[in-house]
Amino acid sequence: MSRVKWIMILAAFLSCKFVLAQHTYSPYTVIGIGDLNGMGLANNAAMGNVGIATPSVWNINNINPALLTYNTLTVFEIGVEGENRKVSNNFNSVKVGTGGFKYLTFAFPIISSKWTSNIGLMPYSTVNYNFSATQAISGTNVDAVIDFEGSGGLNQVYFSNGVQVARGLSLGLRVSYIFGLIEEITSTRLEGGGLTQQFPTGYYGKTNYSGFNAGLGASLRKSLNERDVLNFGMTFDLGNNIKGTRLERIQFETGTGNTVPGDTLVNDLKSGYQLPADIGIGFSWQKLNKLTLGLDIKRSFWDEQAGFANDTEEYRSVWMIALGFEIVPKYNDVNSYIKRIRYRLGLDYKQAPFVINGETLSDFGINFGWSLPVKGVSALNMSFKYGQRGKVSGTQVKEQYFKFALGATINDRWFVRRKYN
Repeated sequence: MSRVKWIMILAAFLSCKFVLAQHTYSPYTVIGIGDLNGMGLANNAAMGNVGIATPSVWNINNINPALLTYNTLTVFEIGVEGENRKVSNNFNSVKVGTGGFKYLTFAFPIISSKWTSNIGLMPYSTVNYNFSATQAISGTNVDAVIDFEGSGGLNQVYFSNGVQVARGLSLGLRVSYIFGLIEEITSTRLEGGGLTQQFPTGYYGKTNYSGFNAGLGASLRKSLNERDVLNFGMTFDLGNNIKGTRLERIQFETGTGNTVPGDTLVNDLKSGYQLPADIGIGFSWQKLNKLTLGLDIKRSFWDEQAGFANDTEEYRSVWMIALGFEIVPKYNDVNSYIKRIRYRLGLDYKQAPFVINGETLSDFGINFGWSLPVKGVSALNMSFKYGQRGKVSGTQVKEQYFKFALGATINDRWFVRRKYN
């Protein structure tokens, strides 16, 4: 397929309303800047988001910038993600389906096998919740019903470089600009006790964030023989305090469903949100052009009071561990398409960084997927995940979810000067 046709297809892909929607719904995103999305692409997701020490010549490695040196071709990748999530507590359960844009990234070699650069855009965090709580008013038979709604999140634009400094040893650097808007609405109404129709009153908050972050990476490759290779990797994200500006005001609802702004409580309050410093180590064994087995372990160091100035959330440092496997039966079999497909499987476990009334929660997922070869050296990457987070208790809800990610990878040789006309 010609380069022009690819660009037209991708432009149409980006214009769909689907990619503009939120791709995670969770009551837990009420906390801080919401759920952090990670740097993995669809091929990583199918392996449990393993990527610190799993180099690939066909896919961009967003997780460890040192591994960009393996991208000797120009690579363009785009992805979307959808999910179905069931949220349950002691009284009720709800099922919600969402979907949205996952990543857009482009890598190109400056010096083949020595230096590759990468630019990209992807969500950094997601806020998407809508739930209610009921509280009895002491001494009356009236209940206060409080509705909570939030939307938005942060995005990041990043520029990465991977450089080979010695045979088998590469270093990488990623610089990100993080920005976005989070809106929160809380409204209260009274029910029971013979009350007549009323219009809820509530709170509206809007916080704009922006700032920079940076990450480092290293990769070491050791060949055991012509086919077997060991890879070691390390990543370190510096963490940074991104600046925020908040507006808070009272608002009223009218009988027609519209809202009317009331008194401003806070205008142009300036503070920040402390992003965590992360350190990760990875190991993989590869039988070239056949299989890969990888293991990643990461530790995120959170400030206990990482939130915005007048937020009261409590945070803790957390662990993440992932194990992933990839196999391609016969990558160069021209007679069997099935044998050229890359099959993937992975497990991942991670702890949530926030503490709710002294309780913590964990997230466990089972992942699988594949890459379908397309003409030339491009592919369609698919990943699936069944996961569970939290539990049914007084201060937690249980979330069971099924995620699907679809990514397109285009490998080509661009920026090559013609030798003949």
